[in-house]
Amino acid sequence: MNSLAITDGLLCAVSLYLVQNRMLPVALRLSAGLLAVAAFLGVLRFSGLYPVPGWHLFFSMLGAASALPLLAVAIVWPNALATRSTRFAWIFMCVTAVIGVILVGAAQKRLYADALALLSIIAILVTLVRARQWRGALGSSVMLLALAAFALKLSVGTLLQPGDLLHLGMAFGLLLLSGLPRWPEAGLWTTVTAANRQTGQGQPQ
Repeated sequence: MNSLAITDGLLCAVSLYLVQNRMLPVALRLSAGLLAVAAFLGVLRFSGLYPVPGWHLFFSMLGAASALPLLAVAIVWPNALATRSTRFAWIFMCVTAVIGVILVGAAQKRLYADALALLSIIAILVTLVRARQWRGALGSSVMLLALAAFALKLSVGTLLQPGDLLHLGMAFGLLLLSGLPRWPEAGLWTTVTAANRQTGQGQPQ
């Protein structure tokens, strides 16, 4: 079996694990759901069971242009309506998806989706470093490196293709991000705020 099918299967499994975890915010679960669809279509495509390259590419684009920005919203703004509310999370995802379809699908501006994915991961990384959430920062760092490896077409010999590195990096990163303090009752900033109060440093900026 193609290695891409195996690593896409792993990404799909991790994403589905996040989807069913009701302790996570709806925005993160919705983001993971969209990534799971893209990964599942990748399994079908690369395994040869039901090759659907068009659909796989389409949902991969939505993953970059919609799922990753929604993931960034969930982590950067843990108390936002788009993070906590199913309705607003869906609105955010649909709006970003439509913009992605227009710019990437119709206008052929693939760079838009790639840049948005990159900026989303960078925003997550910066936020978690500032919050001293090192486990999540490690996860987002791995995701960032995976995006870079895919963009540069890096591979590990004949064993792992650039797409494999992307799939593995995303799966590992999502797992670590899912272990962050819970939203919103014990949100991202709760631990940081409590620590700052004890040391007299005030609220995080």
